[in-house]
Amino acid sequence: MSEMNLLLVEDSVQDQQSCNNAVNDFKEDNQCQINIKVCVGVEEALKALNESYYDGAIIDMRLAEQGNEGNQVIEQIRDNFRRIPVVIMTGTPDAAEIEGFPLVGRYTKGEKQYSDIVSELWGIYRTGLTRIMGGRGEIEQKLSQIFIKNLLPQRKNWIEYGKENHEKSEKAFLRHALNHLIQILDGDVDKCYPEEMYIYPPVSMRINTGCIVKSKNSDNFYVVMNPACDLAERDNGGCNTDRALLAKIDSEADFFTDELAKKNSKKNKGEEPLKSLSNQNKESTIKNARQHKTFYYHWLPETEFFAGGFINFRKIATHTQENFDQTFENPSIQVSAPFLKDIVARFSSYYARQGQPDIDHEKVSIKVD
Repeated sequence: MSEMNLLLVEDSVQDQQSCNNAVNDFKEDNQCQINIKVCVGVEEALKALNESYYDGAIIDMRLAEQGNEGNQVIEQIRDNFRRIPVVIMTGTPDAAEIEGFPLVGRYTKGEKQYSDIVSELWGIYRTGLTRIMGGRGEIEQKLSQIFIKNLLPQRKNWIEYGKENHEKSEKAFLRHALNHLIQILDGDVDKCYPEEMYIYPPVSMRINTGCIVKSKNSDNFYVVMNPACDLAERDNGGCNTDRALLAKIDSEADFFTDELAKKNSKKNKGEEPLKSLSNQNKESTIKNARQHKTFYYHWLPETEFFAGGFINFRKIATHTQENFDQTFENPSIQVSAPFLKDIVARFSSYYARQGQPDIDHEKVSIKVD
């Protein structure tokens, strides 16, 4: 059975008991194991953080006279890059410094029940986030393996690169390490969740291939389709193109409007126009588009932060830097690399189709021996 380690930094005996009761009730109701470490002061909490790792922390602000002592614990988490989901539960919420550390929520005592907080932290733990990204998580284990077996043995050439330009070599080494880490995951053939397709919010505001932008004048979204080499940053801060190439992301309503128009155009003259698609036809049409059986669409799944839609390769336009800045907001989402490769390949394939003139097969004889 997996065990979640929880840190409670609280000097009130009553609140300590309330939290312990909530943990015990949750364990009994959900048949799970949660270990709780209670610290009554800053020094004890800092020692606990140095000696062990926790999957979640509940921190009070007032641990002495001044009412903001909990910030010292938060500072330890922030400055030492501890990846611990933190809930602030205090009578003095305005005293909490909330920037730059993994804050789940900030509550005034009485506003939120400990049972709800324990449930939320357990939900985060069950995703595997703290086991993967935590200070002793799987990523650290894999990176240690890569460091020992792959990167350190290559040190001879990298030492030379560092002598030439240590800033450049450090960035390159980071890319190199991440490429090794990605390869470890390449053998995983399980189906992905929709959120895996996106980086949200994007870690960079630069315009990159696959970044999704919203129009300032409408609710329409577009995806940048320039080749990556065109958008590569030059030493002077510019890039290798003077225009951004954007493809429109059609909503589901836009998608069906196009499908209806296409079906109507195929109707014989004199027939009544097709008013709508049946539910069965809608399901079949959506399924085909999601499975990429349509040349000019690429499906983007819906998530909590993005409505999704269909990239329409037929609806493309280019924009100068000035026009882009006037027309579009900053990138809101980035399509992640494993999914972007397929989008680019299908986009390229659609416009690379050559075709040939049809042959009049009636004019070609068939010889049978």
